[in-house]
Amino acid sequence: MLALKSGQVDAIATDLPTAFYLADATVKNGVVSGQFKDNAGGDQFAFVLPKNSPNTKKVSAAVDAITKDGELAAITKKWLSTSVNVPVFN
Repeated sequence: MLALKSGQVDAIATDLPTAFYLADATVKNGVVSGQFKDNAGGDQFAFVLPKNSPNTKKVSAAVDAITKDGELAAITKKWLSTSVNVPVFN
């Protein structure tokens, strides 16, 4: 981001959710110009907690629950797939 903001580079590549955040919240007049075709089944998101955190089991259980009941898929569809129009690079 520093290289982009200082004019050292004209563009950066990152995952799509991060690109939307950066284009909207951190870069003046930011644009998401495209995305690479997904050949691996999508992004894998993670939570970073301190080692031996007492919250690890609770966070894992919450993610498992929203995955099992379909809520995670619904959120993904609403906010990260059908509601965006970003061309796929060939």
